[in-house]
Amino acid sequence: MFIKYFEIEVIVLRKFFILFAILGFLPQSTIVDYSLQIFYEERIPYAVTNETGQVSGLTASPTANAFQKSNIDFVWKKMPFNRQLQTIKYNKKKACGIGWFKKPEREEFAIFSEPIYQDMPSITLSKQGNTSVAKHENAESLLKDKSLKLLVKDGFSYGRYIDVLIEKHSPARVVAVGSSNLQMLQMILSGRADYFFVSEEEAEEIITSAGYSLQVFQRQRYTDMPPGNKRYIACSQRVTDEIVDRLNDVIE
Repeated sequence: MFIKYFEIEVIVLRKFFILFAILGFLPQSTIVDYSLQIFYEERIPYAVTNETGQVSGLTASPTANAFQKSNIDFVWKKMPFNRQLQTIKYNKKKACGIGWFKKPEREEFAIFSEPIYQDMPSITLSKQGNTSVAKHENAESLLKDKSLKLLVKDGFSYGRYIDVLIEKHSPARVVAVGSSNLQMLQMILSGRADYFFVSEEEAEEIITSAGYSLQVFQRQRYTDMPPGNKRYIACSQRVTDEIVDRLNDVIE
């Protein structure tokens, strides 16, 4: 009887050793991590990864603070915005995206937190000396001008005011798919497009981080531009209301 029990224990232990050995040799990506994922796109000054792997910025820092104060475990996951949108829309993961604008169509599938940041009013970036852009004092007049080409990022929202004006006036558009800020600036300089909208605090960072002098581009404000857009944490339906409520309790 003793020998039989001993043999059973040996078999059980052997299975455990085999399991641990398999797990030890599995690539990290194949091991399931049940932490909530926070999606972000590398975007100065909103979310920037430093040399030690820490993520910070105008939207990343308040997000991290809220999760830490709420004692909610999370992991950062770098992901292009359109993939974030699809992943959260189709509820593929327990995850949140940061710095999203709140739009009615997004509220149909995402759970939004309280705002974590408010932009300065939007401005345009265009090539220095482009008088066809510079002559417009308000954004509506600019977007009515059919001779100019607006550069937009695929899938991006520019806030309710600009989005509505774009839909209303249907300016000529050049759509940047998966383009970096550097590539968008190059498209402006090459004449493929005339201007694009950007928050004022982001404009200088975009230019200097791409290696250009500020004098190469003109940054223009508009008289009809409302206060800057509010940015939110947007979560998939796999994230419970209780978690979002805990975040809202500590968001400043």
